[in-house]
Amino acid sequence: MDQLIKQCLYCNKKMQGRTDKKFCSNHCRSSYHNTIYGNRTNYMRRINALLLRNRKILSDLFLLQRKGSYIPLSELYIKGFTPQHFTHQAKHTGKTLYTYCYEFGYYYVGKDAVKIIQEASIES
Repeated sequence: MDQLIKQCLYCNKKMQGRTDKKFCSNHCRSSYHNTIYGNRTNYMRRINALLLRNRKILSDLFLLQRKGSYIPLSELYIKGFTPQHFTHQAKHTGKTLYTYCYEFGYYYVGKDAVKIIQEASIES
């Protein structure tokens, strides 16, 4: 029975072996899939990194704020906060719109400050 000589899909190296073999090594297989699928998930990784950074900023400032105190927007921006990246929004009592990054939320107090809150419990 004649064996077909195939080429690796990633490095084009000639290889022998099983008829359904596509790659000459695990390295080539991994590199090929990273090349193909990496660009698809890069966008999601970047957005998730921004969301996690916003969450960390809100978490740190939440721990530092005294009960009833407001955080100036300038302090958020200095730390690298990006208000256009959030996980969800919800209206609570009245017409106050809370914007969340995971379990930490905030609402605007005037034009120059926010009040940071933490969701009491996250349902599973």
